[in-house]
Amino acid sequence: MLDFVENKYVVAIARTALVLIFFMGGFSLLTGDVPVEYAATKSVPAFAVYIGFAIKLFGGLAVIVGFQTRIAALLLVLFTLLTAFIFHGDFGNVFWKEISMIGGLLLVAAYGPGELSIDGRRASGA
Repeated sequence: MLDFVENKYVVAIARTALVLIFFMGGFSLLTGDVPVEYAATKSVPAFAVYIGFAIKLFGGLAVIVGFQTRIAALLLVLFTLLTAFIFHGDFGNVFWKEISMIGGLLLVAAYGPGELSIDGRRASGA
């Protein structure tokens, strides 16, 4: 009855939905909408903010297309863990949302991107 869970399209959609928030947030790096001033209130230097947004953009894109997916997912885990404690260390709802996202990213890192991905195509020789 739940055969759709193993469906390659569902896996690709789930992988994309999980990291879309990172990719879209990182995309703001290209539009110049980066919250450097807010980060400064948390003693985060501007260069670190730009590096973080680049990680969001390229890490999110890598997971979406399934290129070096496990590495990209683990990089996003590290990024999310740092931002959870630096920016949301009050352990409110946003902190726990970040922790939940880490759980999803760890699943991607553990099980890989699935068939519909660059990594999946290389593994199958297609």
